[in-house]
Amino acid sequence: MSLGRTLGIVDALIKLLATQGFEFEVNPDQGETLIKWLETGTTMTFSLAEHVKRLPHVTTPAEERAQKRYWGRSRWDSSVEYPTIPRYDFTPTGVLTIEVGRWPSRSSWKDTPRTRLEERLGEVVAGILDLARQTHQKQREEARRREAHQRAVDHYEFLTNQLTVEVERFKLLESQAINWERAARLRDYANAVEKQAAATGGPSAEQVDWLSWARAKADWLDPLVPVSDPILDAPEPKRPGFGWA
Repeated sequence: MSLGRTLGIVDALIKLLATQGFEFEVNPDQGETLIKWLETGTTMTFSLAEHVKRLPHVTTPAEERAQKRYWGRSRWDSSVEYPTIPRYDFTPTGVLTIEVGRWPSRSSWKDTPRTRLEERLGEVVAGILDLARQTHQKQREEARRREAHQRAVDHYEFLTNQLTVEVERFKLLESQAINWERAARLRDYANAVEKQAAATGGPSAEQVDWLSWARAKADWLDPLVPVSDPILDAPEPKRPGFGWA
């Protein structure tokens, strides 16, 4: 590639694009050159490359001699390395191509047999401006699509969370109602036992303890009575491991 010609094209493009509100930037992390449209902040990749012909490499006499030296060496001789012979030869053509943007929003211009890029820079600048407008419009549409999608996702998550909370609240309501009914049955049963014991001259001391225990369990089960049970609410005992003292 002619370095002087390349620098001349880039220099002319920088000056022409500056009049249209563009500037060049370099992204060292990605190894890219970018064109930035200052009006919108839209950036597009930029490259200026030379087309190179690739032809199968024909082994040269020197390479053949190097191969023979390698195969003819002593098996203990490590001073002779196997010659690296390329598979292809690459020949510069002098045909330059400007490429701006990424697929699918990409445009390119190159030398033709009749016209060199230097003679088409006005066309290139107009094309870059048009591509920047298209790219900006597509980016705005994509941003709107992403925002609409995020709103839909947020609404879906709100509804599913609302449903989950409502189901859990309803399960708790059912559980509390069932426990309230169970507590009422336990109290009715304790009252019936006490009534029967009274009819036979009781209750005995053992029956009094049992009645106290049964009614305490009913209170513990009843969601309307805020009490805890020292045994049922205690942490589950842990089995001692080997070597426990």
